[in-house]
Amino acid sequence: MAAPSPSLRPVPFEDLEAMPGFWERVGAMFRLVFTQPFELFDRVPVTEGMGAPWRFLLLLSVPIFLIMAAVFLFVGMGAAMATLEAKAGAEAHTFAALVPVIFLVILLLMPLFSFLGMVIGGALNHLFLWMWGGLKPGVGADQSIRAYGYASAFLQIGGLVPYLGILIQLAGIVVIGMGLARMHKTDTWRGVCAALTPLVLVCCCGGILVAMLVPAMIAAGHH
Repeated sequence: MAAPSPSLRPVPFEDLEAMPGFWERVGAMFRLVFTQPFELFDRVPVTEGMGAPWRFLLLLSVPIFLIMAAVFLFVGMGAAMATLEAKAGAEAHTFAALVPVIFLVILLLMPLFSFLGMVIGGALNHLFLWMWGGLKPGVGADQSIRAYGYASAFLQIGGLVPYLGILIQLAGIVVIGMGLARMHKTDTWRGVCAALTPLVLVCCCGGILVAMLVPAMIAAGHH
């Protein structure tokens, strides 16, 4: 595959020369994605490194982090209060004291989980694109991971839309597949199949698990 055109600039978030302002670059990312989404995949290979896409993913993950943290704290504190009402011993007080600590640990680990999700998700897309015969010389797994990091950041925001979040995320997975196909200069259907393969595998594994558990639960109920 030919190297990226010299006229292509880095993705706006990494283009400090053209846009020195942080929020200016963030705004330019949204304009690019909502006006020319596939150009994002054209411009990702202009630069390298995992730091920038991870920082952008973290930035857009803040609402998700806060929601998850609030849910955990609400459920955890509810469980702690119920335990204190049921038991007045030292164990109940220890459990109640551990809830904020666990909450803080989870909050601190969320950036790590975000990075691992970006790397694993991008690597799986790259692997399945290879399995579907869509990889071309010139674009490595690191660029697939970078592209996945930027794209999945917008998917997380789309997932917050009430009622339509799941549909937006499904459509976003297809767009990621189309974008990766464009970046690797391969057939669009190969990229879409590669992006959907992890979801299909998860659904299949879930179906098999349910098919195994339901008869076991029914049998247990008869005894």
